[in-house]
Amino acid sequence: MRKITLLVISIILFYSSSYSWASLFIDDIYTTDKGRWYIDFSADYYRNVEKSFDDESAEVIKAASRELETAAYISYGLTDKWDAGMTLPYEFENSRDAKVNGFSDIVIESKYRFLDEKGFWPGFALYFDVKPPTANKEKGLSSGKTDYTINTIFTKNVGKYVFDLNLGYFFVAGADDVLFYSFDIGRELTEKLSVCAEIYAENTFKGNFDDNIFIGALSFDYQINEFISLEVGAGGGISKSSPDYQLSSTLAFTF
Repeated sequence: MRKITLLVISIILFYSSSYSWASLFIDDIYTTDKGRWYIDFSADYYRNVEKSFDDESAEVIKAASRELETAAYISYGLTDKWDAGMTLPYEFENSRDAKVNGFSDIVIESKYRFLDEKGFWPGFALYFDVKPPTANKEKGLSSGKTDYTINTIFTKNVGKYVFDLNLGYFFVAGADDVLFYSFDIGRELTEKLSVCAEIYAENTFKGNFDDNIFIGALSFDYQINEFISLEVGAGGGISKSSPDYQLSSTLAFTF
């Protein structure tokens, strides 16, 4: 994991001129245009190797866990600054403890852009979602209760560069709530191709740095035509609690 981490950090430093349209974790202030639909299909693959010491054999045991998360997302532009949407996720998990697959809880979400960029000041938007218990709790695909997320989003263009900052909170029923934050730097490489370098982190206010999620990622977005775009990216864990690596792809349609 550490070699992958160093590689991701190096890439992030090298690509300090990326563009926010391509990102794995972070959101920007922009909403779906009024009266238009946005649909995307995404797939995220995670792999992590856990190490434990076996007293009987006096050896370090390595156990790999893999997870594939797929999702379909649709949103509609209610006004010039407000959209609403829904995500339908499906998970495949193969770990030392269990093999699980099935639909996880649907997510009903909305974003409103309060401020556009003006002079020195960044644009500002607020995102909110609710996740009702629609999936199978016994299979570990749902908490069995309603969860919520709120995210504050800032976007600022400076010359050729675009900067995004997110600061949000997961309200998780029956478990620790989570503060999350992320930052990216972006730029268009060509008329159709953009690249994004970002850092994403979570904090439950328990333990030390390695007990919480901290990930670096790099992604590219290619605008195939006026209506279709393709995004691919990779992330690497920086803290020990993070997945060793993540591979992601998203195919998006706007009409």
